[in-house]
Amino acid sequence: MAGFKMSAKAQETVDYLQTLLRECDHYAALVEQFAAAKSKGFEMYATHLSRELGQLRQKAMMRNLGAIADSAGQLSIIASRGGSPMMKGRMLRDGVAAFQSLVDRTIKGTIVADENEQKEKAYLAAKAKKAETDHVKARVLAEEAREAAKAAGAAGAPAAATPRAAPPPPAPDPGKPAQPQR
Repeated sequence: MAGFKMSAKAQETVDYLQTLLRECDHYAALVEQFAAAKSKGFEMYATHLSRELGQLRQKAMMRNLGAIADSAGQLSIIASRGGSPMMKGRMLRDGVAAFQSLVDRTIKGTIVADENEQKEKAYLAAKAKKAETDHVKARVLAEEAREAAKAAGAAGAPAAATPRAAPPPPAPDPGKPAQPQR
């Protein structure tokens, strides 16, 4: 949509998510360093990754990004869990790729949701404006009809036919079966 401007909340969320997208490269680098480490140094990378993902989980929870927080928490658990380094490296690679994909989808979803919300607000505002205009027109017409009736009554002429609501149809007798309308 040309000229689309996001709301402040959506813009803040998208900015944060774009920061996370850049951080995903950092997490991927830590995973590769973990996978490349041959000696006991590989646990240092896993601990560092687990700590960073745990902090990311907390930040995402504060921003009401539950899916991202859950994914970061799962990756943190995978990084801190025991197991063979080869298996853990594979799981972390797949997890970081899935996390990056989730962040990208969340960015797009936030933008689309905000655009739809703004369209809905604009539609409701236009609808309310039209209803208000219709209400004002009806009041003006009613006032004109009253003034015309007063003027006609003051002149002694019979009142002009003013539109009146038709009387309601008679209520059906409870003792008789209802007859179909023709």
